[in-house]
Amino acid sequence: MKIWKNLRPEDIFLGIPCRDKEAVLHFIADAYAQNSVAEDAQVIYKGLRDREETMSTGVGGGVAFPHTASREAEDATVLLLRPLEPVEFDSLDGRPVDIILPIVIPENETALHLQILAGISRLCRNPNILKAVRTARDSAELWEKIRDMEEKMPFH
Repeated sequence: MKIWKNLRPEDIFLGIPCRDKEAVLHFIADAYAQNSVAEDAQVIYKGLRDREETMSTGVGGGVAFPHTASREAEDATVLLLRPLEPVEFDSLDGRPVDIILPIVIPENETALHLQILAGISRLCRNPNILKAVRTARDSAELWEKIRDMEEKMPFH
């Protein structure tokens, strides 16, 4: 699955001023509510928080994939956040995160959920994409780079 198809340039947030995991989760929930993915930001926040309590979505290498399912979501939606400073996220490798790819999936779409997670994992194994995210100055330009690089990646 190509992630750029579920990520819009306006869903890329560079230099967000979140100091901790809680602030990041609130930012994500508010962004989804503002983008009309969910009517109630608190529902998204609670889903994200519950998932983090089960196991951290900080997968290592400075990357986190906070995710939740919601009956309010009509389609899978991905955001891309780059905090102003790396954020402690209880990551598997103990390192703070500087790339956050939140996902909201429609409730009962388990296969889609797994496809999106696999696509994001695949994308984040590409050092050129990670470098592009870490050095980007413009959301639209970054989206184009992600699209172009992902289109050129061999699909496994």
